[in-house]
Amino acid sequence: MNAARIAAPRRADLGRPGLRRALPLPRLALPACAVLALLAGCASHPSSTDGNGDAASTVHRLGAVPIPSQPAGQATPTADEHHLQLVAMGAPIRAQLPGVTALVVASGPVEDLPSASGKVLDHAKGTITVTVSQATGPLTVKAGDFSSRDEQGKDISLTPTGPTAVTAASGKSANLVLSGTYHSGAAQLTWRHDGKVVAIWDFNIELD
Repeated sequence: MNAARIAAPRRADLGRPGLRRALPLPRLALPACAVLALLAGCASHPSSTDGNGDAASTVHRLGAVPIPSQPAGQATPTADEHHLQLVAMGAPIRAQLPGVTALVVASGPVEDLPSASGKVLDHAKGTITVTVSQATGPLTVKAGDFSSRDEQGKDISLTPTGPTAVTAASGKSANLVLSGTYHSGAAQLTWRHDGKVVAIWDFNIELD
């Protein structure tokens, strides 16, 4: 009789909302772990049969998955006689020309400025270097293949400093040096091969 009177209130209390949270933790701890172990494989030791393991081993496995990294740099654009490339000065292009492929880059201009002058310069001589490398065969570039103009569309005369033409070959690079007189502002260098535009390099001249 006494056991019946004590057990009945307990069954009634367990059915009331909110009372389960107030029960002592030990009564819920074991069932919760059992359910988690069945549903999520979160046993305290790795399973040798299913290969899931515990949370630590899961994190370890996920950490071992290769994570793509940001590319070190932008891919070199490819240009040919039918598809020119417009790039910033100093950026290389891969030229695919009839019978030969090469890496071509124009750098500069290096401005020839007076070392001690309090004047605001209106113009200055600038030197541009065109480098041809990684050629798969002989590739000759000539001073006449290059032209330059400013932001107003005015042509800038280019003069070779050194050879008027250079040839790059497999395992051998070549530099063509050109100079012109530039005013402050934007300008560009255009390279043509067999009369067809292959690449244009944009740049700015700052004299102040």
